[in-house]
Amino acid sequence: MEQAQDALHIQPPLWPQILIMEDEMSVAKGLELVLSEEGYTVDLAMNGRSALDSFDRRDFDLLIADLRLPDIDGMEVIKRVKHRRPDTGVIVITGYSTVPSAVEAMKLGATDYLSKPFTDDEFMSAVKGALDEQKVLHAGAAQAAVAKPAVTVLEPLPEDLQQVHDIMAQIRQQFSGTREELIPMLQKVQNHLGFIPEPALEEIAHFTRTPAASVYGVVTFYEQFRLHPVGRHIVKVCRGTACHVKGAERILNEIETRFGMSPGQTSDDRMFTLETVACFGSCAIAPVVVVDDSVKGRMDPSKTSEVMAAVEPADLDPNQS
Repeated sequence: MEQAQDALHIQPPLWPQILIMEDEMSVAKGLELVLSEEGYTVDLAMNGRSALDSFDRRDFDLLIADLRLPDIDGMEVIKRVKHRRPDTGVIVITGYSTVPSAVEAMKLGATDYLSKPFTDDEFMSAVKGALDEQKVLHAGAAQAAVAKPAVTVLEPLPEDLQQVHDIMAQIRQQFSGTREELIPMLQKVQNHLGFIPEPALEEIAHFTRTPAASVYGVVTFYEQFRLHPVGRHIVKVCRGTACHVKGAERILNEIETRFGMSPGQTSDDRMFTLETVACFGSCAIAPVVVVDDSVKGRMDPSKTSEVMAAVEPADLDPNQS
């Protein structure tokens, strides 16, 4: 009997542990039912204080957070939770979506931002995506032998924002303001600045008479768009099957360790932005790394570092093509 009790005590907690922070009981119960039908274990918190108390009692792997609560602002709860346990996954659900709140949520580490009403399929897709990311993070933490440098997401420079007015003046002359023109407008801003700053999102939303959150959703849906400044040189590492087998992950680890950036991020000096691609179609020379438009085949961590380090300071001259 004692052995059986001991065995029960050493059983690890069920994974994942999910907390829904939602003050509307009907919404909270509905989401709980959807998750329960998928086999997940769920707790409910009807306000911010209750959610924080729940985290005091135990850790959760995923927080599903409404933003408008009767006591504490939902964004403040997310900040406190991420401060206590940075690896907690977060999905924001809100009936009052705005671009600033979406951007702030993503900066805090939210994996998704859902505007109410949303479908069960949209909700479960967001949950599974967040949990998949948690699995990757947990696996990476378990395998990491040394701490890697933190990476800072760069903010727009004042001169970037000053150019938005001029770009929008051109857009108003070239486009009629229909929603069908939304993507070409966004492409024009990104082609000019290299990314799409928040003021441009808001002005395009106003010009096309489209909810700002919808414009933000378009930008985050398509991988071609970026919300943050990018480096003067784009480094792309292939993660296709052939490249993966021949060491693409080691190349990515070397770039992260030496240059301080992970896929989708930009080095602090704005020299490089690192991206990954599913396949370049150059499997015969795997693993493949592309620096700007220059394809480099049969690469390894050392060769990649040499190629990136060889970029001359003169290459940063904005007057050069």
